[in-house]
Amino acid sequence: MLRLLLFLVLLLFQAAPSPAQSPLPAGAQAETDNRWIESAFYLSTGYRVDELSWNIAGNRRGSDPTVLSELDWTDVESLTLSVVNRTLIKDRIYLKAHLDCGLVASGDNRDSDYNGDDRTQEYSRSINGVDGNSVWDASIGLGPRFSFFNTGLFLCPMLGYAMAEQDFTIVDGNQVLSKPPLSISTGPIEGLDSRYQTRWQGPWIGMDILFSVPLEKGPLTSLEILFTGEYHWVDYSADANWNLRTDLQHPVSYAHEAQGNGMFLGATVGIRTQSRWGFTVGMQMRKMSTDAGLDRIYHTNGNVSVTRLNEVDWRAFVFETGLSYQF
Repeated sequence: MLRLLLFLVLLLFQAAPSPAQSPLPAGAQAETDNRWIESAFYLSTGYRVDELSWNIAGNRRGSDPTVLSELDWTDVESLTLSVVNRTLIKDRIYLKAHLDCGLVASGDNRDSDYNGDDRTQEYSRSINGVDGNSVWDASIGLGPRFSFFNTGLFLCPMLGYAMAEQDFTIVDGNQVLSKPPLSISTGPIEGLDSRYQTRWQGPWIGMDILFSVPLEKGPLTSLEILFTGEYHWVDYSADANWNLRTDLQHPVSYAHEAQGNGMFLGATVGIRTQSRWGFTVGMQMRKMSTDAGLDRIYHTNGNVSVTRLNEVDWRAFVFETGLSYQF
């Protein structure tokens, strides 16, 4: 990472493309040629779907059994609001930042417990709903900008840092399987209002590829297609409040920590107008996973037990549309 950072810093001072080859929207370019900074903001609303799963073993060695408990969140739907900024400094330094926030509308949750290795001898299973709380993520990246022979094609390799959080509430519980050693009956789970909150953060390396086509007739000035690819290293942490467990502490009943990696892919199509305003539509995909980590369980008697967190997997898909403005 250090060698890569030094390499990119050197590129910042060696690459000096023509001011007329801005990776930002082409509209109003004549007015910004003499500026040190060109910047564009994008405001979008969107629809997001998350899937999250994790499982733990019976002990820190990952055995007895290999999967003791497993939780899956599927079809967690959110309505999102996104703010993105793309800035060009002195025609060579490319800066990109974004902040996305979403309100969770609905989703499904499954909670299963096992007595045998490899998810065998299942003795407990509940099917639950997901309602309320939020998701959000933020990122910033910096790197040099390269252009190619006035073709409207720009490459922007970057280093950056990102953070993300999911806050899911589990409600509307229904116990569909109950066998010994579990001593509860099947049916609705009264008063279920548990919570699981994740945090993903770490550095990334990536690239923006922008292709801009000037439009010479009518009120439109340019058509842009932006592709984004990022590889992430993440530190993962989470804590939970299992509100019906009287043997566990509250508000933190247990906590997770692990390290992992993943990727972010995005594509956006934008249309610019002579008034500096524009329209955008885009899609994003995130896929993150962790290696084995730790699950710490906090008991009401003050004891803390530790077992192996086998893995955490997260996938998210976003479709969004909105407005842009260049100044």
